[in-house]
Amino acid sequence: MKIDTNPPVATVNQVKGETSQAAGADARKTGAAGGQVTDTVDLSRNAERLVKANATLRTMPDVRVEKVEELKKQIAAGEYNVSARDVAEKMLISMRNGVTA
Repeated sequence: MKIDTNPPVATVNQVKGETSQAAGADARKTGAAGGQVTDTVDLSRNAERLVKANATLRTMPDVRVEKVEELKKQIAAGEYNVSARDVAEKMLISMRNGVTA
């Protein structure tokens, strides 16, 4: 049995023709000029919401200044009290989740 490593010319030309036809169809779909295919992105509603939420978060400050000032006043006055139960619960939750710090 002889294996021919060169494909028939008709098959190669057929594949090339199919590829160029597909590229032309894509170009017509996207409205590209000169037969060039352009990329398009179609975002779902969830993705659009995520982009809007991310933009909103970027405009918000990282620190709640009012809360920090109130806590500083309480600490300075010796009025800041932390519930030992709350601390223990947070420690247990962190241990269960594998958080070490």
